[in-house]
Amino acid sequence: MSRRTSFTTLLNQAPATGAVSGEAEDKPALPPTTVLMHTITGNPENPRQPEDYTDDDPEFAELKETMRLVGQLQPVAAVSHDVYVRIKPEYAKAVKDAEYVVVGGNRRLAAARQLGWTRFDIRVQDRLGDEDGRLDDAVIIENIHRKKIDPIKEAEFLRRMVERHGSQDEVARRIGKSQMYVSHRLELLKLDDEVKHEIEAGSLKPSQARGLASKPAEEQRAQVAKIKESAQQPKPRKKPVQNGVLKTAQSTDDWPVDGQPQNGVLETAQHGGDSAEGGQLQNGVLKPEPDTTETHETQTAASESVPEPRQASADTGSGVRKFPYDDGKEAAFYLNRRMEDDQFFAMVDEVNQMAKMRREKAAKAS
Repeated sequence: MSRRTSFTTLLNQAPATGAVSGEAEDKPALPPTTVLMHTITGNPENPRQPEDYTDDDPEFAELKETMRLVGQLQPVAAVSHDVYVRIKPEYAKAVKDAEYVVVGGNRRLAAARQLGWTRFDIRVQDRLGDEDGRLDDAVIIENIHRKKIDPIKEAEFLRRMVERHGSQDEVARRIGKSQMYVSHRLELLKLDDEVKHEIEAGSLKPSQARGLASKPAEEQRAQVAKIKESAQQPKPRKKPVQNGVLKTAQSTDDWPVDGQPQNGVLETAQHGGDSAEGGQLQNGVLKPEPDTTETHETQTAASESVPEPRQASADTGSGVRKFPYDDGKEAAFYLNRRMEDDQFFAMVDEVNQMAKMRREKAAKAS
């Protein structure tokens, strides 16, 4: 289940009280209409990257092929030239004399142009031009759940949304993300310009820049240099299988039992039917088969897996590390350290929904 606000839902929301008086406030959405391609243009403030509109992007290539085979199934959302320029006067030169500006469906517009189409279906949504900033909301909601969005440009959109809607929580609700996601993105705007450029260029991940904003500019740049240098270093080889037991590194990142790593042995669930590539599960410990030609692949697959929950009796005196299923805070701490931002926030969104459903179920049962 997802908290994502759909683009269609946003378009159908009524304008806020106190919207700018004029045509945009009162004009309803027009029926879909077919226009000549030269009368429309894409949104110049679209946060997507140019490479998102090439066949190097599998999603875009698939979209274009689908449109080539079956045509345009739905009209895109657009606003009239006058409404767009009134809200975004800084882009008046960019949209030139186009009659309409596409605000939701720029990928389909790009695909149609590449296919050589001369006509395109749009639905004029001039009510997006009210002062509640729904035009910006529409742009960020359409793009934020897709890949390859410039994190800095995304953060700028989120900042403007926070200014309009009053809180990070409200913005998070609108875009279907967690408040933590919004907070981390806004932190990027406090970074030194050179560090921002590294993120925009893709040479630094937003998660790697976490915590740098509070440091002086020179220290930020020095830390980024260390991160990039470390990334270029060859990764240490994995420990080999010894005595038929898969060994793992005893780093401080490993999850603990009673606060300390135990023996460096990766133990899996004691399910009678379980097995692993290149080995068998015996007494909950991965045992290799006599033929060890695929030891490295087996080790990689096993080391990246997460153990199943175990009975409490199996923990006592075993001296074996396991994922802390019985300690929510410890589990959250471990996942926060190990997961990339996007995956961590996606997990948090899903867990929030699951928690809500559990609470509702418990309330009905009580």
